[in-house]
Amino acid sequence: MKKKVVAMVLGAAMVMSMAACGGGKTADTTTAAAADAGAGTTAAVSGAVNTDDLPEVTLTLGSSAASSNDTYQVMVDLEKEVEEKTGGKLKINVVWDGTLGGDGELVESCMGGSVDMVSLASSPLLAYFPEIAVFDMPMVFDSTDQAAKGLSAFTESFQPIMREKNIELLSLGFQQFRGLSTNVEIKTPEDIKGMSIRIMENKYHQLFWQNLGANPTPMAFSELYLSLQQGLVDAQDNPIGGIYASKFYEVQDYIMRITAFPFVSFIIINEDVYNGLPEEYQKVLVEFAEDYNAKSLEVTLATEDGYVDLMEKEGLTCLEFTPEIRDAMKAAAEPVWEQIKQDIGSEIPDALLAAAEAAK
Repeated sequence: MKKKVVAMVLGAAMVMSMAACGGGKTADTTTAAAADAGAGTTAAVSGAVNTDDLPEVTLTLGSSAASSNDTYQVMVDLEKEVEEKTGGKLKINVVWDGTLGGDGELVESCMGGSVDMVSLASSPLLAYFPEIAVFDMPMVFDSTDQAAKGLSAFTESFQPIMREKNIELLSLGFQQFRGLSTNVEIKTPEDIKGMSIRIMENKYHQLFWQNLGANPTPMAFSELYLSLQQGLVDAQDNPIGGIYASKFYEVQDYIMRITAFPFVSFIIINEDVYNGLPEEYQKVLVEFAEDYNAKSLEVTLATEDGYVDLMEKEGLTCLEFTPEIRDAMKAAAEPVWEQIKQDIGSEIPDALLAAAEAAK
């Protein structure tokens, strides 16, 4: 008898990870990191599973992201891999474009069991898991390589948090760092002092920039282009792809690859649904999630190199993220770490820092 498990949902924000100015060697290094983060996964997924005595299961995978995003084909290919690996007995039906609801709705549905699985960025989860604030710890990672490996390893530490609300975390993935675009030529940490920067409404981001001597200003994204154009703010931070798509290069002079704040993706499943699946299928789903994170990062890095090239052709200048600036940002980050530890306890932040250190 065919067992139909309804609704695996991907609500991930558009994957656009940070690429270094000029591309080239950075793309090679970070693509290797993405592959390394998913090491063993691809080989395992390509191996067949003995499903003779296993039920047929269909998972509906929906997404609040647009089907036009850069990683759509990655998901389509993995959908086919899962089906091939299990001889057609485990299937994933992908539904994009928010058809099954927004991220908040999907999280609640996953908790309640009306939606089986969700993949999404970290921010919508904050309303349900205060510990999500750990991902607002700035300057934990120095590179894409370290972030991809560290977050993958950190999955195990975060799983007990989500199980408290009937959710099993399959995999954490690194998607990108927020890049900095500015009209201030930043050569030393001193150049950041007095710089007005638009930030999203986030007290930890605000504290970080204040510690650097900047003037952070929370502002709606819809107001940002005009504010940059009129000089109401000097700078802003967003993924490279977002900077390009919003045409901020028209009203900004410089861009810098910084590693302050990572975007983190979650692939989760209702715990009751997960526990009710055969062990073989559980393994396939974990591998599916890990493989998606690794392969989508590869795609993201390649496309962002192209965005950087296009913005340079439009006249934007890439600034070097120097060791001096990096060290100043790390010093500014440490008080933010301590604030987050006060807010959510030290266990989870310390575990993330340990995972980052081990990933160096």
